[in-house]
Amino acid sequence: MSRSTKLVSAAYIMSYVAAKDPQQLTTDAIADALKDHPARVRQIVAALVKARLLRSLRGAGGGVVLAKPAEKITLKDLYLAVDDQPLLSLGLRASFDGWDNICGVRPILSSLYSEMESDLVAKLSKVRLSTLYKRLG
Repeated sequence: MSRSTKLVSAAYIMSYVAAKDPQQLTTDAIADALKDHPARVRQIVAALVKARLLRSLRGAGGGVVLAKPAEKITLKDLYLAVDDQPLLSLGLRASFDGWDNICGVRPILSSLYSEMESDLVAKLSKVRLSTLYKRLG
């Protein structure tokens, strides 16, 4: 399994939108500024709008803006919005034939991965969007 970069992309997108606040930004403008593919930006922005982190404004002057102050948005919010796989994407293959009742590798590592994932998500909840950018004007 390849590593997902959606959380990082969401953080860059939200940082850029926050830095340009209150300016309305199109997904094409965001993609151009971040040097990312417009379709990928649209996909992530749609998830952020659905999670009510961004607000979509329609019409000639349309675009997206923050749905709430940057101080009230955390990296955990972004992670939950674009959550497509665990933060720890370490593979746990099945044990070999006849060892499920003898070998405790899989259940022990599964438990550890779950605990580490919970710890990481808790740490993400302490990082506010407002600490990730400088205002651009």
